[in-house]
Amino acid sequence: MFIITSKKYEFECPYTNSEFKKKFDNEIKDYTYRQLRKDFHLTDLYYGKRNDNTIEIHFHRFGKRDLDNPMFVGSIGKGDNENSTKVSGKFKRKTSNLIVSLFIIIFWLFITIIGFTQNLTAGIILTVITCLAVYIFFWDNNTPQQIKEYFARYDTSSANQNENSDA
Repeated sequence: MFIITSKKYEFECPYTNSEFKKKFDNEIKDYTYRQLRKDFHLTDLYYGKRNDNTIEIHFHRFGKRDLDNPMFVGSIGKGDNENSTKVSGKFKRKTSNLIVSLFIIIFWLFITIIGFTQNLTAGIILTVITCLAVYIFFWDNNTPQQIKEYFARYDTSSANQNENSDA
């Protein structure tokens, strides 16, 4: 999946808003880039922050640099009934990363056009490199799927708690 523009996502869980916020604050911590590279480089990790009713979630993959991966930015709201919470937001990239990526792609396209005017083989090679660069810049590394799996934890853990309380 490629993330160039924002993609909407909604999730509803059977927690109240205060329970969801408490669980989110316990599980998701805000780390600096230095902490991720130094202390958590060899672990898979969800990190982010919450400000009142807005949340931001990132996924750090084992041994990778994640500064350009997509993130989830959303808001916490009331669900369909009073004992549920609805999280709605978007998977997107940081605007600064998107601008830099587009600038590099435009520069590469310019070089490719110049390559075609000089030599057909050089133009074809630069076209292949440009296509590869677009693929690398906008490939999301399954980060949205990983974040969706994190949200699925809220639904399954609540169902497990309800089954245990019935027994």
